[in-house]
Amino acid sequence: MKDALLKVQVALLALGTAFSWITLILDYRRFFASGGQVLKISGCTVANPVATPCFYGALAFLGALVWSIAILRSTPEAIANRQRGLRWLLAAGTVFAWGNFAYEAYRFLQPQPAPSPFACPAGEPTANPLLAPCFYGALIFLAALVVSTFILRIHRRRQHGPRRTGQG
Repeated sequence: MKDALLKVQVALLALGTAFSWITLILDYRRFFASGGQVLKISGCTVANPVATPCFYGALAFLGALVWSIAILRSTPEAIANRQRGLRWLLAAGTVFAWGNFAYEAYRFLQPQPAPSPFACPAGEPTANPLLAPCFYGALIFLAALVVSTFILRIHRRRQHGPRRTGQG
């Protein structure tokens, strides 16, 4: 069961990594098409993706994927310690992703003189925040965090035995 969950964790993080880097590549294409240059952070109609949360989320997904692969290849004794570290990274990524999404959704819902499309922030404008890439990234981070927590609980049960509830 635990090995299956470790593989599910790797698959989720591979999905998140692929999704985030494809989104980032599309953001870079949009940035360069609008006249942006590699070292130019501001002054362009489209934000440089390196200055957006999407870039840092993609780095976090990549780091978490490499970490989860290392855990999958670890000895059974080393899995728990490495998994705890990964869970902290996934928790931080989840908070970061949902915080960014909440901020962007808040900005989207503010009264504007003209309709303001949700752009998450360098992404392509969408009519609904639930269709934005940062929403899906946040969901994938959350799913990976849940799987990571289950892996640690299973490991704890195997190590300490089942919990006893009640007396008698």
